[in-house]
Amino acid sequence: MQSSILTRSPNLRSAPRRWLVCLDLQRDYVIPGRPRYTAGNADVASTCARVLGLARAQSWRIVHSQVREEDSTAWPRELFRAPIEGLRPLITEPVFFRRELSAFANAGFAAELRAARGAEVYLIGFSLADTCLATALAGVDEGLSLTLVDDAIGMGDEPAEAAATRTVLRRFVQLQSSRRLEAHELEPVF
Repeated sequence: MQSSILTRSPNLRSAPRRWLVCLDLQRDYVIPGRPRYTAGNADVASTCARVLGLARAQSWRIVHSQVREEDSTAWPRELFRAPIEGLRPLITEPVFFRRELSAFANAGFAAELRAARGAEVYLIGFSLADTCLATALAGVDEGLSLTLVDDAIGMGDEPAEAAATRTVLRRFVQLQSSRRLEAHELEPVF
């Protein structure tokens, strides 16, 4: 029997789908003068765009969670809660709104992510010391295998706070750079 280069190995077809969780990819984090803005967030948003592009190209399951505060319906607040240009969710990518720190506080998000058990789940977005920390730890409690894309996570103003958060998270989740993730995706699979 001849093999074709178009045929895939059964092992490749049964590989679990990867997931990408995008936290708070909202304009409030990248517009100078806004309360959640910090220097360096524009670079983080660019890295998030690269990772999001990679995930879309590889047909990962992509899920967004965004903070929505009680007063976010009044102009101009909703303008700053809008997604960052270039990081807008596609129609096929669900968006879950929450008022709490952890994305898992939204029952729909938690139900969606239960399907990710046994798969690789990557996390990008803002902000490491609160939303990312709370969501990552809740994800571990849900039985997920999480990897934070370290350079695609907004750190906030306090370097000491970010370092302490990383120290806590290292015990529960993996940390990986976007460059390493991209290199891993380009490696040939035999």
